[in-house]
Amino acid sequence: MEDHMSGNSAPSSGGAAGLTAKMLAARAAAAALSGQAVSPGQWVYRNYVVVATPANAANPVTVERWATADNAAAAAWIGGQLETGPCTWPASPASETMKSPIIQPAISYGSLSSLPGKPRALVALLGKTPVSRARAWRAGHAFELIAELFQSYLMPPQPAAQMYRALGQIRGVRADEHAVDVAGRPGRGFLLTATGGNQEIIIDPQTYQFVGYQFLGNGRFLGNGRDIHAAGAWGMAILRMAFVAGPGIRP
Repeated sequence: MEDHMSGNSAPSSGGAAGLTAKMLAARAAAAALSGQAVSPGQWVYRNYVVVATPANAANPVTVERWATADNAAAAAWIGGQLETGPCTWPASPASETMKSPIIQPAISYGSLSSLPGKPRALVALLGKTPVSRARAWRAGHAFELIAELFQSYLMPPQPAAQMYRALGQIRGVRADEHAVDVAGRPGRGFLLTATGGNQEIIIDPQTYQFVGYQFLGNGRFLGNGRDIHAAGAWGMAILRMAFVAGPGIRP
């Protein structure tokens, strides 16, 4: 992913040998803190690929969308016309688009600044938001909610750093040094195997920014810890992201 977002140098990887989840979390948090703060209404362009079902894992759908940093408004070119509003246009495996209302995460954009500062406290909060869950499901729910926040918002630097630190504290999360996103690109991953499904958040190995998420279902892992062909699997990967002056404008 081209780093048009911060204008700052990413931390040196220093080699990935022996990488742990806490090490990866620290690097990603440092990169997040060096990022640029933006207003909630700032328009962001995203070009990304989607694996909607395991059947199209070999041929992901590529789409481009616009949204404000707080995900309150979005836009897409549909049939040569620019459509905007509090809507989303998900793409099917056949590249067909369907208009639907934006569904915001259980953590609102406005509440990001008031989240707990301590990673373990944040994990505990995420694990029971919006409702309390059995202990066996909390780690997976917290992980999935963090992934949803990164997919929905362009989070301010401090909350983004807090989310990465929280990932390093979730029980069962390990660093995947040989992660591969659904676009086939190598990366670093936060990999969680837990009740309810196996999940991975992908980080760019150079910028340490969020670039993708994949839910790997309950299927048997491949040798590299990734099985996007498993039953129920799906994922997305950001190819390019940039600030733009308004909806429909390409960088």
